[in-house]
Amino acid sequence: MRTLIAYFSWSNNTKKLIEKINEKKKYDVIRIERAIPYSDDYDICAYKEAKEEVTKNIHPAIKSIDVDLNNYDRILLFFPIWWYTFPMPIGSFIEKLKGYRGTVYIFANSYTNDPQYMINSMNDLKKIDPAIAFTEGLFNKNFNEHIQFIESEEM
Repeated sequence: MRTLIAYFSWSNNTKKLIEKINEKKKYDVIRIERAIPYSDDYDICAYKEAKEEVTKNIHPAIKSIDVDLNNYDRILLFFPIWWYTFPMPIGSFIEKLKGYRGTVYIFANSYTNDPQYMINSMNDLKKIDPAIAFTEGLFNKNFNEHIQFIESEEM
């Protein structure tokens, strides 16, 4: 089974998790990045840029992804929660998956341990492309729990 990890990380917390997972799993990895980077200033990024995107449902342009996503049976998609759902560059990435026939596993993390955020994310992702097979991964779990889950889903 060919597996790709795709992730979005502004503060690099999600990036650190991916790096640790991939020390063990050795999957192909792509970073989802906004074409025009978010501000380095947290307040501007969170309360102006990201909030506006979520409020207006703007899926910003993202940097080119130089990989054929259809070469993978599953995509493990990691992101932080922003404004009660996924960051909007994730929506842009999902739009690029049109016609994808594998499974997209969703992994999210948040400073607030409210499971509703994962429900929101799953529902919002399905609205972008209901034909994609989304599977709930883990929310706010540690490295070992991620490895156990990922390995339990391997065939």
